[in-house]
Amino acid sequence: MIKVIIDTSTVIDFTRAGIGQLPDLLTDAKSLELELFIPTVVILEFWAGKSMELSENIRAADKLFFGIKRIDLTESIAKLAGKLLRQNRLTSPVDAIIAATALELDAKLATGNRRHFAGIKDLKFWPK
Repeated sequence: MIKVIIDTSTVIDFTRAGIGQLPDLLTDAKSLELELFIPTVVILEFWAGKSMELSENIRAADKLFFGIKRIDLTESIAKLAGKLLRQNRLTSPVDAIIAATALELDAKLATGNRRHFAGIKDLKFWPK
């Protein structure tokens, strides 16, 4: 089974513009080809959007995230994220946590912003 970490851009592309990778990810997860994970920092970043002031968007987001395994920030992920920041691989702490989560779980990253993660050795993307 392939492990995939969902980045905030993947969620935003689908929920706000109806585009992107998320429908394929959800379909493939149902057929047991993929195991999906979402770092809780992605939920934080998504919830910070202005659209989350509307109750119907909150309900839709809760439904969308239902069944996707949450990954909390652990000490080992935090240390790896700090290393990525210290080595100037990333400038955003949120992106560093997302990348570190993918590396820690040996998972692929589903993102609409690959350029944010360029230069991170051993980080794999979904799809290739």
